[in-house]
Amino acid sequence: MKKRFCALSITMIMTACSLTACTGKNNGASGSGEPVAAAPETENAQTSEAVEEPVITSVDAPITEGWDESRKIFIYSWNDDLKVRLDMVLAKYPQYRDYCEYIDLNMSGTDEDYVKAIEEAMKNSDKYPSIIPSDDALTASFTESGEVLSMDELGITADMYSSAYRYTVERASYNGNLMALTWQATPGCFVYRTDIAELVLGSSDPQTVQEAVNDWDAFFATADRIKASGYKMLSGPDDISYAALDQQTDPWITVSADGTELLSLDDSISSYFENSKRLYDGGYTDRTVMGDSDWSANFEDDVFGYFGYPEFVYNSIATTEDSEKSTFGKWSICRGPVSFHKGGTYLCVGRETSNPALCRFLLYELCCDKDMMYEISAKTSDFVNNSEAMEQILADGAGKAPVLGECDPVEIWLAAAPEISLDNGSYLDGSLKEIAIRTAAEYNSGGFKSVEDAVEHVKEEAGKTHPQIMVD
Repeated sequence: MKKRFCALSITMIMTACSLTACTGKNNGASGSGEPVAAAPETENAQTSEAVEEPVITSVDAPITEGWDESRKIFIYSWNDDLKVRLDMVLAKYPQYRDYCEYIDLNMSGTDEDYVKAIEEAMKNSDKYPSIIPSDDALTASFTESGEVLSMDELGITADMYSSAYRYTVERASYNGNLMALTWQATPGCFVYRTDIAELVLGSSDPQTVQEAVNDWDAFFATADRIKASGYKMLSGPDDISYAALDQQTDPWITVSADGTELLSLDDSISSYFENSKRLYDGGYTDRTVMGDSDWSANFEDDVFGYFGYPEFVYNSIATTEDSEKSTFGKWSICRGPVSFHKGGTYLCVGRETSNPALCRFLLYELCCDKDMMYEISAKTSDFVNNSEAMEQILADGAGKAPVLGECDPVEIWLAAAPEISLDNGSYLDGSLKEIAIRTAAEYNSGGFKSVEDAVEHVKEEAGKTHPQIMVD
């Protein structure tokens, strides 16, 4: 059975703690940062002799003496993102290069075909997948499969992963065990035009703008002011999708004692439809679709804000310093109406790996070691899943984005990341969110008469797509 550290799984230890990052300013995303009080001693604890468990916070580099071709591991992925980060580790530890082969499947990482390709390789390939990355939306396909090692089994302790953000532990846990690690955190934010903020709100300071969008009521009140000034609050109504659909108060999929899976949608779905329709009908957007050419063009047009995340800020704000309608340097960020995340990549280890010691070390370096994670962040602009490393990035100014001008986004994300919660997540969330986003577009354009009809459509589509579930 699975090993335990101090009679608790790594997940139970970490979920009991609030893993927070501290910043000098609030900027609208508060977190107490207070230490968690120790649990009170029981009578037995007071009368019995205490046994201190050793604290293990690092992993020694394994010695390769005696290794042969049979100890080689195969690292699969859908693109080369992991390879770029892995190469940083192997540059520091070149003795492992001959024992690592990276296999790029060159396919979508958010598609079930990727899961099937990994499953096929695990069953039939002579290149067994030892390290398996998964997109945030598909992580449960691996963590709940029974085919990967828990971090307890692998030898990754809670102390090693103590600087990770709580929501990443929640996402990668199953039955009280942590089944995967991630090197990146992906806190969401509201990205806004500073020149429009100055004109309409009187200030572009993140704290001022945060107050203006602090919840959905404030957001729409500000949207009225933005609209009255001749601008659009957002490019399209689907811009709120990731933020709105991350607000689950109850799991969408529950499992009964007999194993029956039941779909039960909470109010986050209906609230999303209501706000999306309000944006669409109220003239608060240009009715673009996220990612299309008109949506991108609006970075240099009349749109006040977008909902973003680290990769979005560094790579998706479509303006340049020398473009004719440049808005370069005229952007900033705040937390926004709600805390949320977007995406992420989690790393699992196949149960039949030929070299668990090497897998353990590589996962530790990529996802736990502060110095290596600092290097990853500094070189790739990842907001890494290590609060200590990111605090150092902030102190060094190594995470600034020129497109934002004076604003350092790391400060905002450090405050926002601890507030994200995925403890109500379920393994079909990614698919259900896609159905909800498509349904919202239909509802906005008149395809359904009411929010209730739209919610019923989501249930129907979910039942067709996933016949194994019962619909409430």
